[in-house]
Amino acid sequence: MHDVFLEQLYRWLEPLVDWLLASSRMEWLVGIVEGFHMADALMLAAVLVLGLALGGLFVIACYATELGRQARFLTARDRASNARLTCGSRLPGMVGVVDAVNAELAAAEAERVEALRAADEFSRGLSALSHDVRTPLTGARGYLQLAREEEDPARKDAQLAAADARLSAMSGLLDELFSYARAADPDTPLELGPIALRPLLEQVLVGHYPEFEERGWEPTLTCDEVLVEADGEALSRIVENLVTNALRHGSGPLSVRARRTGEKDRLAVEFANSVAGSDTLDPDRLFERFYQADSSRSTAGSGLGLSVAAKLAEAQGMTLAARLEGNMLVVTLVVSAV
Repeated sequence: MHDVFLEQLYRWLEPLVDWLLASSRMEWLVGIVEGFHMADALMLAAVLVLGLALGGLFVIACYATELGRQARFLTARDRASNARLTCGSRLPGMVGVVDAVNAELAAAEAERVEALRAADEFSRGLSALSHDVRTPLTGARGYLQLAREEEDPARKDAQLAAADARLSAMSGLLDELFSYARAADPDTPLELGPIALRPLLEQVLVGHYPEFEERGWEPTLTCDEVLVEADGEALSRIVENLVTNALRHGSGPLSVRARRTGEKDRLAVEFANSVAGSDTLDPDRLFERFYQADSSRSTAGSGLGLSVAAKLAEAQGMTLAARLEGNMLVVTLVVSAV
């Protein structure tokens, strides 16, 4: 009986439910519900966009404030000061920027100190060079004055010869200064190509043979037939300056030896001879501009010859180094073999 009643009720309600679902009023109600959910979604999206915009503006304001503070610091900072930037926030990337700027400030400070040191060294060296130039010039003037007043032709010729020798010495100093200026100029043209090393070394040594003979020295050369990558004129000037330095400041015969290094296609050319007063010689400063050891201060030269050689070697991708082995000074020129 109960089951029959439920079946009859279902049959009666089924058409009513179908009518309600199919009616326009029910569709309107469903639309209202769906519209209400859509409004919630739009409101939520608007709130999210507004939040993101406000957050972005806040971050931009923080970056602008921090960058403005750092810009004001850099603008007002004394260039000679050791003051460095500080990071007032932990914004992403800001710490890295501050560290990078401080590293650049430190590098600029080191360059400034090095420039001041080099300028001071140049000033002192130039003063010494001016003294070296003034000395032969004064001597030449004195001999010329004596020659004007001398009646004996033989003595006059001797005085003129002495004046000429001093003028030649002054000319040599000025030539070295000019050579250094050219070697230090990065725009000096160099044409690298294969150069036969042994004939070049022989030519320079033979050119100085009278000076070796005067000292009673017999130079030795050990070098195979090999080609090196170099500018012929510049390499010849390097060897010339190294041999001249050995003659000027050495106290024993010069030995020149070319040997292979452990590096591929690299050749070391060693110029070795004994030197007097090696205890006052600093090999690490030998290629500095105007450097002269105390024991060589009275000798001829401007202290520029080895500096010129070092600059020319650097311009060709070569290296120059010096070391002391007892009282033996060894200057090594490393070149690229072809």
